[in-house]
Amino acid sequence: MDSIYIRESEHYSKKYLIDLLGQSVHDKLLNQAVITYDAVNDTYQFNYVGVIIIDEMVINCYPKYIHEKSSIHDDFKQVINVIKRYESTCEDDAYEDIETDNLTSNMLPMMLFFVEDYYENGVYTKIHSILEDNGDGEIDWNRTVNKDQSIVINDKAYYTHLQTKRKLNDLYDYYRLLHEYIITDCSNYLEKNELLHLFDLTPVEISDNHLDDFGKLDFILNKLDKQQNIEFNTHKQKLLKVMHSYLSKNNLFNDENTLLLYGTRTYHDVWEKVCKHVLKDKLDKKLSKLHLPCQLNDKYNPSYELIKVIKKPTWILKDKHPRKTDTFIPDIVAIKDDQFIILDAKYYDLTTDKNISGQPGLESITKEYLYELAFKEFTEDNAFKTIKNAFLFPTEKSEVNNLGIVKLDILSLLGLQDIQLIMLPANLVYEHYLDNTKMNISHLKLE
Repeated sequence: MDSIYIRESEHYSKKYLIDLLGQSVHDKLLNQAVITYDAVNDTYQFNYVGVIIIDEMVINCYPKYIHEKSSIHDDFKQVINVIKRYESTCEDDAYEDIETDNLTSNMLPMMLFFVEDYYENGVYTKIHSILEDNGDGEIDWNRTVNKDQSIVINDKAYYTHLQTKRKLNDLYDYYRLLHEYIITDCSNYLEKNELLHLFDLTPVEISDNHLDDFGKLDFILNKLDKQQNIEFNTHKQKLLKVMHSYLSKNNLFNDENTLLLYGTRTYHDVWEKVCKHVLKDKLDKKLSKLHLPCQLNDKYNPSYELIKVIKKPTWILKDKHPRKTDTFIPDIVAIKDDQFIILDAKYYDLTTDKNISGQPGLESITKEYLYELAFKEFTEDNAFKTIKNAFLFPTEKSEVNNLGIVKLDILSLLGLQDIQLIMLPANLVYEHYLDNTKMNISHLKLE
């Protein structure tokens, strides 16, 4: 199967993409809005980061800030692991809502789930309890006492025939065998598409059955439904549910328009979440838990989170009660000694070689100034000496680089801090995120 790499947001000509993908794949991706047409430049762009499988082709879409492809395989593998962890932290249960209107895009996550879950929990098991005479299992004293006569010696009762209980794992249980078939089927598909290595998985070959061996599809799905109704183990219920979803949608593999996806169209959310985690965002911390330069000013409720310091806009309509609505919120707030640091994770491909391009717009700059204004009273009340503002851009380079500042004169005149431009090595940030470690704020090289 062909495997290619495509850069997110890169401007590609139609001829280039058709030569690379073929007319059919190009049209299908366009119809699914995985690629979009830029009428101004007469080019096409992929607005996706992750894996796409279509028409016997694997398309690996890597983030737009990566320009050097010499280590693209390792870089992309790290990105996939980041997306994987991001999704697991965004949802209480990544497969709880596996039945959606557009399950086609969820087939790939389901296949990964089956293989990963096998290594963590094994296969579906059905345990039978059997009774034995004088067996090696636990003694069932109620049955023993009621069934057999005891021998009394020195006022002690002795039983020559013991009723014992033993638990037996049914290796030929229908649902166990079906689960083994699905795991093997998923592993074979992932291996064929060279995805096992990408997700750090090894092949699983535990069944030589075929789907037809379990009956017609309607019969199989009906049995899974019935088993769900009598299964009380939470994990087993989940397995049965995902097995039902997988088999009910399995015919999609025979549909020429099938598109399998693992990734995201909103990688900016991933970059923001990763930065928040790695840089120890304080917005949701209670004021009493913050390491402030002085004791918390009495005007603030110590049980409030820092985010509540930001005042909300109030709408006052005639003959109506005032109403407060949502306000603007920065991505990250960090505190270092007497410095109050406001950071915004910007998923932009900022370049400064000749001219500045890929930079945030006026709205982003204005909002960053407003964040400082929103916290100004709080910082003054609690002995902070300085406030620092910065944008955090991902870069494929290995060193943190403070490029300089962006400022808006009409707001700088109010005494607000200029916004520093920090190029943050994505690989380094991802390492911290995947290892669940934190990055020292001093590494940002803020001035």
